[in-house]
Amino acid sequence: MIISVSNQKGGVGKTTSVYALGAALARGGANVLLVDLDPQSSLTISTGLEPQDVDVSVYDALVRGRELPIVGLSERLSLAPSNIDLSAAEMELINELGRERVLADKLRPFEKGYDAILIDSPPSLGLLTINALTAAGGVLIPVNSEYLAMRGLQLLLNTIAKVKDRLNP
Repeated sequence: MIISVSNQKGGVGKTTSVYALGAALARGGANVLLVDLDPQSSLTISTGLEPQDVDVSVYDALVRGRELPIVGLSERLSLAPSNIDLSAAEMELINELGRERVLADKLRPFEKGYDAILIDSPPSLGLLTINALTAAGGVLIPVNSEYLAMRGLQLLLNTIAKVKDRLNP
């Protein structure tokens, strides 16, 4: 099961939701992989790692063709960390054939080893979020109850519909 936690609005609890849900699932006996797909690296920081100390990140897997790096956090909880390098990924992938499926391809070898893979998406509807949605079998959308958040939700739902129609039914 791969779940993308997405919303184009920042500050709605995407990272907190990924970390809390992942920790709860791991405590319950599930093997969980957390994927930090946000160049701000908040999920990486939340796990106690410093992004500037991450030598190999999700960026290296997406752009440089390396294997997805996995850091064990506990017996059942692991992280694919990010750092600021990920901010360049959208520009570097723009001319790649199948650029929307790069993350899905990188996650495929890990699907059997984890009961849940949770992706912390960036606060945008760019190529990284499209990759998260294309790789996922479900989407969790944290939303604040305010007008601008509801407007953003409609844009995200439109994007999800397009991804579902064109990339990932």
